[in-house]
Amino acid sequence: MEEKETKEPKLNDYEAVIVTAKLARKINGLRLAAKEQLAPEELAAMDQRKVTTIALEELKSGKIRFERRKPVEEEEGYDLT
Repeated sequence: MEEKETKEPKLNDYEAVIVTAKLARKINGLRLAAKEQLAPEELAAMDQRKVTTIALEELKSGKIRFERRKPVEEEEGYDLT
């Protein structure tokens, strides 16, 4: 069988850490906001896993889409050599 190459960019380890950290912060913010509005008995029903674990699982499963930004080109007027 032949594997088809996808046009999706692959993450290197550094990018995976950055994407996961940003997602974990977002999940944590949503979780904190939800906790403020839930009754104490409803808190037990919330996902108790760590936010980094949730973020990593979502990244591995392909639920997360990311886009690489193009590097900012250096301006010509500055020579620091």
